[in-house]
Amino acid sequence: MKNYSDEERVEIAEKEYRDYKEKEPVKINDNKNRIGYISQINNKPTGEQSFVITDNYVPLSAPKKERESVKEITVLYRGSTGIDKIKEQTGDVYKDWVVNDSDMAHKISTSKQGKVSPQLTSSADTLKNVLKEYPNAQVSVYGHSLGSMNGQYAVSDLSIDDSKRIMGGYFFQGPNIYDTLTYSQRYIADSLTSLGKLNNYVDGKDLIPIGYGDGKPLVGRLIPLDSKKVGFTSQHMWGGYQYDVFGNVLLDTKDKVEMLEYEMKQRISGLEVLKSQFMVSGNGALSTAQEIFLDASEAKAITVGYKQSLQTEIDSLKKWFQTEITNANDLWQTSKSDAQYWGEHLDEYEELDALASEEVTKHSIVIEPVEEYEDSLFALKTLEEELDNVLKNIEKAIESQIILDEELAKYLF
Repeated sequence: MKNYSDEERVEIAEKEYRDYKEKEPVKINDNKNRIGYISQINNKPTGEQSFVITDNYVPLSAPKKERESVKEITVLYRGSTGIDKIKEQTGDVYKDWVVNDSDMAHKISTSKQGKVSPQLTSSADTLKNVLKEYPNAQVSVYGHSLGSMNGQYAVSDLSIDDSKRIMGGYFFQGPNIYDTLTYSQRYIADSLTSLGKLNNYVDGKDLIPIGYGDGKPLVGRLIPLDSKKVGFTSQHMWGGYQYDVFGNVLLDTKDKVEMLEYEMKQRISGLEVLKSQFMVSGNGALSTAQEIFLDASEAKAITVGYKQSLQTEIDSLKKWFQTEITNANDLWQTSKSDAQYWGEHLDEYEELDALASEEVTKHSIVIEPVEEYEDSLFALKTLEEELDNVLKNIEKAIESQIILDEELAKYLF
């Protein structure tokens, strides 16, 4: 089972808007790589439009033995029909935007639990039927916009046993439906998310994906994008997505330590793919330049991830230190005020002596803690400088190999 890059997964999701015919192959990467064949086309009264792609063409009408031979399936849920198509596709536009989109937007905004729009329910039926009719297949689910909501709901509505056959879920630019799920559905969604099987891509510059942020739970791991600003429609249709040399989507990792780890793993995964490509072109062997380049690039990915994580910790620590320093000064002022209140017959020096007798001094309350905070911060900054030096040495190692093999330069990140 192929491990696709983010860019390839977006291309797969884009296929949901194609007008495929049954038995037609689905290909990506300029038609170089085949995903499978269209074995089922759904166009339901609820407005659900979806494709079932099997590794070989095996329709639902095929004998059970043939359906049992299918090992990998991709289900694509199509998003809303554009409002610009209202003249020629009035029914589709009405079902998508009025019956489903508007209804779900209201339920999401009011956190109405346990009842979703008809299209989400029928989409769940589609996935359950796929798992039933192809009993040995592992399934990946894709959806964009309204199709994202369909996909989120479909994987969440599975039984525990059926959920074990979900290979991955990839949801793009759709609203967060988590609050509308029942407790049992949330359990399934949380389980699949904790296993790293579900990814929910959100471009914050797009107005359609509502209900995210502020630590809100969701179906899948949130993939926050570092996107570019484009027009409204293009923003929604993946137009703002940016990728690195390995096809990994660029992430908004600011103050998101968990995303730094994800980004590092994505880069290392990209290097593994690159290594395989080098091995094929080199008849099973790597050149010395390629081997050093790959090792150095992996070290760079790990070190950059560690440094970014450390910087996030330093920034958080600075804020915490400042708060604690303010609290320490406030505590000292409060202690002196209390001494003045209870020792009104004492002068200032006698009040300080009385506090000191109970080991309450400016040195113990303010100076010592501040010195400890500053020592900790200095240690972190020293570690950051050491990592910078490590990165400089890694960059030199990479540059020395590029001199020997100029082809490697295009894989820099």
